[in-house]
Amino acid sequence: MTPELIATSPVLVELADGIRRIVAEELEVPLDELTDSADFVDEYDADSLSLITVVARIEKELGVAVPRDRFEDMSNLDGVFAVVAEHAGREPAGD
Repeated sequence: MTPELIATSPVLVELADGIRRIVAEELEVPLDELTDSADFVDEYDADSLSLITVVARIEKELGVAVPRDRFEDMSNLDGVFAVVAEHAGREPAGD
């Protein structure tokens, strides 16, 4: 999801800000050092547990159910933004 697209919707701006905050906190990376395309594992030394925690917090704090089969698409902020935007406002589905 491009910054231009995010900027067109207050809901997406709020989601993107929440995602950035959660990722920064869980990966222990300063907000100003996060980039949209940097791989969480390669660039920020994330492990599978921290990535699961990121998704769990997104679900709890932002109210977006993320299907487990989409985790592999969430390796950087761009991927997380895309998956969350795609599933925002949908009812949770059985996994």
